[in-house]
Amino acid sequence: MTDAEPADSNGGAPRAPAGSGWLARAKHAAATLKAEYEAGKHGDESPAATIWPTAKEQLDAVLKLLPSVRSAPARTSAELDADAAAVATALNGVDWASVRAATSERTSGARRAMRDMADQVDWAKAQPVAAQVSSALIAAVASGQLGVAGALGSTVARAIVDQSGLAQRVGRNLHEHQVSLPPDFRQVIDTTAKET
Repeated sequence: MTDAEPADSNGGAPRAPAGSGWLARAKHAAATLKAEYEAGKHGDESPAATIWPTAKEQLDAVLKLLPSVRSAPARTSAELDADAAAVATALNGVDWASVRAATSERTSGARRAMRDMADQVDWAKAQPVAAQVSSALIAAVASGQLGVAGALGSTVARAIVDQSGLAQRVGRNLHEHQVSLPPDFRQVIDTTAKET
């Protein structure tokens, strides 16, 4: 084990270096899975090491990003189109029935998280399609159904607040690829905002 791979407090498995790229993290994940497989073959019953951030850790990261995305540098049209495509692709993999179930519980952490994220959106300025995309992103992230680790996290945060019209571009991207818009969660967000 090297200094770049400190022992994890959860079973001694090496941890990927902080700030390492996706390739290093993927290699680390593969090595960890292989080591745990071998340990399991020899009767080791210890819990599995955490490889990727949990849904709660990802949600916390997006919540921290939201206030700062408005001051982020402007992106080019090509960059915005690429960002819109990435968000649209991520939305296609969301299980919307699970999102509805998670956000329908009055006492759920997902509803509180939705309210916290919705507070960052200027709903009065959002175009209808952008508002629908933003509300769906908020619900998907809050319910843990949309993984936002890595660079996707900041892109999703920018789409939530519709920075430079990104949420509108996501809607346009979905339309161009003949994919229906995600469900509109604005009613759930409005209801959530009235509860204390």
